[in-house]
Amino acid sequence: IWEELGAVGLESGHAYGKALRTVKSCVGSTWCRYGVQDSVGFAIRVENRYKGVRSPHKTKSAVSGCVRECAEAQSKDFGMIATENGYNLYVGGNGGVNPIHAQLLATDIDEDTVLKYLDRYLMYYILTADRLERTAPWQLKLPGGKNGGGPIEHLKEVIIEDSLGICDELDTRMQFLVDSYHDEWAEVVKDPALRAKFKQFVNTDENQPREDMIEFIEQRGQTRPTNWAEDGAPQTNWKPDDTDIFSRSEKSWVSVGKTSDFAPNVGSTILYGESQLAVFNNVLHGEWYVTQNMCPHKQAFVLSQGILGDADGVAKVACPLHKKQFGLADGQQLDGDLSLITFQVKIEGDDVLVELPSEVEVNAILGTSGLRVTSSCMDITGTDLEKDILNGVKQVPKDVTSPAAKVV
Repeated sequence: IWEELGAVGLESGHAYGKALRTVKSCVGSTWCRYGVQDSVGFAIRVENRYKGVRSPHKTKSAVSGCVRECAEAQSKDFGMIATENGYNLYVGGNGGVNPIHAQLLATDIDEDTVLKYLDRYLMYYILTADRLERTAPWQLKLPGGKNGGGPIEHLKEVIIEDSLGICDELDTRMQFLVDSYHDEWAEVVKDPALRAKFKQFVNTDENQPREDMIEFIEQRGQTRPTNWAEDGAPQTNWKPDDTDIFSRSEKSWVSVGKTSDFAPNVGSTILYGESQLAVFNNVLHGEWYVTQNMCPHKQAFVLSQGILGDADGVAKVACPLHKKQFGLADGQQLDGDLSLITFQVKIEGDDVLVELPSEVEVNAILGTSGLRVTSSCMDITGTDLEKDILNGVKQVPKDVTSPAAKVV
């Protein structure tokens, strides 16, 4: 995916992680009669300067071309609003559950001065904020100015007046981050060794297409994964017929790769027949575990992407979707009554071996095709039922079997 995006110039790896999201702008003076500055051009310049800069939390920015504020710059971590003389610079805002209005740091400054102040503001934030702390709560915790006025006055003193004598250091540090930027995903695409880490299965080049794992439906002319079923409905809270369903099966030790194939302290996926299994190389405990890769809660093939941890000495994995936690040794859910099928694993030299029944037996229980999530929803696009709903009808008729409705 990243290779195809990069080939047409859609670099976007910098927009993920604890870093700057793509900068929002209005159309500015280029297309709007009210615009007084080129907000689009400046937004591109801002994004290109700060893209990929790692910080305690994500940062968002916007540039509005006039005081009408169509880009909503005052609800961002840092935002610029154009004036006849340049830009007003606002810092420390955010939206979300508890919106906070950004505060005015400087007025009527040119683009170069905006960037100079932003370099210092962002680096001051990076060096002093707690992990996972957005700029808004960080800013509220700062001391007030020498003559009062709250944290924004302190920031003016530090960033504009250099009251702490650290502006040169802040400038140098930010320039280093800007100069050393590279798109991590673009680097992965170019490097065969790095690309190998993103194989679907460690032990084979074979792939299982997404359609084999979940049904895709059409909505508004586009395809998307079908909705997860509600808890308690079919295809949720999966349980095998027996807690030790392979107890009577004849098993053999199967080599699934080298120890170097499995990254430390994370999960990796292997393919056995058409069944996905998750291998966990728990270096912190000096232990290896193998379980089904399918989380029984919603039948999603994601456990190898879960977060490893420890609960009172029990090695566990948390499903990345809904955070259901399972003990890796016995597969029992730590916060419920679900369970995973587990398999014995051993290391001989550099080989990782898993004790498995025949492929036929494993596929009968854990085969991807048998656990594929399918849709029970109805596509009512263009039907009278859809029109009734859009017109405010609250109760959907029980009889929706008219020829106009089609089941997906």
